[in-house]
Amino acid sequence: MKHRVNGMINRGRLKRIYKRLKQVNAYSDSYSQMSDEDLQAKTKMFRERLADGATLSSLLPEAYAVVREASRRVLGMYPKDVQVLGAIVLHDGNIAEMQTGEGKTLTATMPLYLNGLTGKGAYLITTNDYLARRDCEEMTPLFEWLGLSIALGFVDEPDYEYAPGEKQAIYDHDIIYTTNGRLGFDYLIDNLADGKEAKFLPPLHFGIIDEVDSIILDAAQTPLVISGAPRVQSNLFGTTKTFVETLQEDVHYKMNKKEQAIWLTPEGIIAANDYFGVENMYDAPYFDLVRSINLALRARHMFEANLDYFVYNGDVVLIDRVTGRMLPGTKLQSGLHQAIEAKEGVEISTDMSVMATITFQNFFRQFEVFSGMSATSKLGEKEFFDLYGKVVVQIPTDKPIARIDYADRVFKGLDNKNAAIIERVCTLHEMQRPVLLITRTAETAEYFSRQFFDRHIPNNLLIAQNVAKEAQMIAEAGQWGAVTVATSMAGRGTDIKLADGVKELGGLAVIVSEHMENSRVDRQLRGRAGRQGDPGSSQIYISLEDYVVQRWGKSKLLDSEPLNRIDDETFEQSRLFQQRVKHIVARAQRVSEEQGVAMREMNNEYEKSLSAQRDIVYAERDRVLDQWDLEAMQLMTLARDVFQRDYHEQKLNNSDNLYAYIYRLISFQYRGDFKDIDLNDEAAVVAQLVTLFKARLAAQYEVIGNDYMFMRFIQKTILKAIDSNWIQQVDDLQQLRSSINNRQNGQRNAIFEYHRVALTSFEAMRESVKVRIVNNLCQSVPTFDKQNKLVIHFPN
Repeated sequence: MKHRVNGMINRGRLKRIYKRLKQVNAYSDSYSQMSDEDLQAKTKMFRERLADGATLSSLLPEAYAVVREASRRVLGMYPKDVQVLGAIVLHDGNIAEMQTGEGKTLTATMPLYLNGLTGKGAYLITTNDYLARRDCEEMTPLFEWLGLSIALGFVDEPDYEYAPGEKQAIYDHDIIYTTNGRLGFDYLIDNLADGKEAKFLPPLHFGIIDEVDSIILDAAQTPLVISGAPRVQSNLFGTTKTFVETLQEDVHYKMNKKEQAIWLTPEGIIAANDYFGVENMYDAPYFDLVRSINLALRARHMFEANLDYFVYNGDVVLIDRVTGRMLPGTKLQSGLHQAIEAKEGVEISTDMSVMATITFQNFFRQFEVFSGMSATSKLGEKEFFDLYGKVVVQIPTDKPIARIDYADRVFKGLDNKNAAIIERVCTLHEMQRPVLLITRTAETAEYFSRQFFDRHIPNNLLIAQNVAKEAQMIAEAGQWGAVTVATSMAGRGTDIKLADGVKELGGLAVIVSEHMENSRVDRQLRGRAGRQGDPGSSQIYISLEDYVVQRWGKSKLLDSEPLNRIDDETFEQSRLFQQRVKHIVARAQRVSEEQGVAMREMNNEYEKSLSAQRDIVYAERDRVLDQWDLEAMQLMTLARDVFQRDYHEQKLNNSDNLYAYIYRLISFQYRGDFKDIDLNDEAAVVAQLVTLFKARLAAQYEVIGNDYMFMRFIQKTILKAIDSNWIQQVDDLQQLRSSINNRQNGQRNAIFEYHRVALTSFEAMRESVKVRIVNNLCQSVPTFDKQNKLVIHFPN
C-alpha cells in the first residue's frame, strides 16, 4: 500500500517535470542546426536577459537545450530525456534519485550551467578529491566551450600552501567542483579572516551534492572541526584506562549500546572512590577524574578496533562506520581520541581545543539553494523533508532494469555462511562470470581475498584506502573472470562496464556478505550490477552471527534452546527457521536505521544552540570588516558600558581596586590620581575612565599615523576579542556536550540543560568580548614590519 501511494505521488511530481522536458525538447531541432558561433553566443544572450530581469527558471528550457547540443559537439554525449528530468529536479532545489550508471555527472552539467550564468558560483560537491578532479577535468571542455569559467575548488597536492589571493581566484569561477570536506573547511577558515583581503569565499549561491544521502544524512554526525591551541593535557588517561579494566558490566557499570550510553552504577562509584582514594568523585575538585573515567568507559566499550578505528604505525586512525573509509587526520574531540590511544597502548597525542566547527547539516543550510542526487535517496525522503524541506523525485531509468535481486541466503552461523560465499564465487569464476563481493569491514574483505588466493583465484582487494586506484579497479570489475573483493564504499561513484561477452554469461554478480546497518547502503550495493539495462544479479548472505543482528537484534530465538540444538544442515532446509531469521535480520536493520535517525535528530538538536551563536558571531565579524566609519563603531558607548558594569562588579569605589583595574585594562603606565573625584560617585569614576580610554585611542592614532591603518588596527583588535572568546565558547560547548549527561539533576532533559547552559555562557561571552575589546584597543602595541604592514602585539 505504502509503495503504491509513493508511486502515485512520484508520478504526480514527474508529470509536472515532463511538461518542462517537452519545452526543452522543443528547442532541440533548431539548436542542432545552429553554427558553433551562434550556439556559443547564447551564453552572452542569457546573461543579458538575466540582467534585464529574467529569472533562471524562465531560461531553463533554452539553457538546457543549449547544454545538450553543446555536449553532443564537445563531449560526444547527448543527455537523454531522463537526464534532463533529473536536471530539472536539481535546479528546483530537490533531490533526484537516479540509478547507478544513469549518468549523474552529465545530468549535473545542465543546472550547473544555468546557475553558473549568474556569476555567483555554482558548486558540484562530491565525497572525495578523486571524483571531484575526475569530473571537473571531464566537463571542463564543455563549460569553457560555452564561455563559462570552471575550476577545481582546491589544489590537489598534499599539504599545499595557498598564496595570498589564490583561493579567492579559485572561488571567482562560475562553476566549481569540490568536496564537502574541502568546502566546509574553507567556510570555517574564511570566517576566521582578520581582514577583508583575507576573505575568499563568496556567499554560497547554488550547490549540487552528489551522493547526497551519504553526505548530509550519514556524515551528518561527523562535524568539521578546526583545532587550535593544545588543551592542558590530563595525566589520567592511563590510570583511568587501568581502572575501567577492573569493572564488571551490570555490577559496576551499565551500558545501552543502541543509545551509545554508558554509566557507573552505585557500586561502580564506590569502586572508583576506593581506587582513586577520594571521598566523593563527584565533588568539584575531581571533575577531570569523572570526565576521564567516562571517556575510558566509552573508549573501551563503545569503540571497536577494525570497525571504528584501527592502529596504523602507532596512530589511531578513525574509520567511517557507514562507508568503511579511513579518515586520516580526523580525530575524536574532547579527549575521546586520547582515551582510545590509552586503551590501545600507543603514544597519547595532544588534545587540541576547538577553534571552529560546523556540521554538514548546518553547513549546507548556508546555501541559498542546494539540491542533491543519489541512487538511494528515496529511503531517506522523510529526513530530507524534515531537515531541509526537500522532496525526492525518482527518475525513471533510460532502459528497464534487467538485474535480478535474489532473495537472501540464510545461515545459522558465520562459518557456514562464509563457506557458501566462497563456494558460490568459485562456481561463478569457473563460468568466467565477473563477481563483486562486498563486505562490511576491511578485515572480512582481507579474509575472503586470502581464501580466493589459496584457491588460485586472482582477485582485486579494495578496502577504501586509495580512491584513485579503487576507481580504476572497480571499473575493471566487469571483465571476464574478474573477482573483486571490496568494502561497501570502495570505488563508489565509478561505473562498472561489462566486457564483450559478459552479458551472455548473466552480467556482473554482486554478492554481499551481510546486511549493512542501513538499507540505503544495501540498495546502493545491489545497484553496482545492472547499469543502463545490463543484465546482472545481486544476493545478500545472512546469518544470526552477523554484526547487525548481534548489535541491534532482539529476539528470543537468538538464545532459544531449539535453535541451539538444530544442526546446520537441518537449519538450512527449514523454511520456518529461515523465515524467522530473515525477520530477525530485517528487524535489526530497521532498529539500526531508526537509531541512526534518532542520533541525527539528537545531533541536530544539540547543534541548534551552536548554530544560532555561530550565525550571530560570523555576522558581527562581517559587520566589523565592512565598517570604515569610526563614529559608527560607537567605541565610547561600548567602553562606558564596560566601565559601568565593572564599577560594581570590580568594586571600583576602592582606590587600590581602581588603580589595579586601570593598569590591567587601560594603561600599565598610568601615573595620574583621583584626588578630585569622589570614588563613591559612579558617574564621575566612569567619566574619568572614558576620558582615559579616549586618551589611549588618541595615543594609538599618533603611533599609527593615518586614518586607514588606524581603522585596520581597530578592526583587528575587535576581531581578536571576538575570536579569542568565540574559540573558548566553541571549545566549552564541545566539552559541555560530552559531559552533559553527568550534569543532569533528577529527570531534567539533557538537551534542555545543554541549551540552558549554552545560552547563559553565550551571554557571559558577549560581556567578555566587550571587556577584551577595551583591553585590546588600549594595551595592544601597534608596529610596522619591513614591508610596512601593520603588526599588532596583543595583551595576554
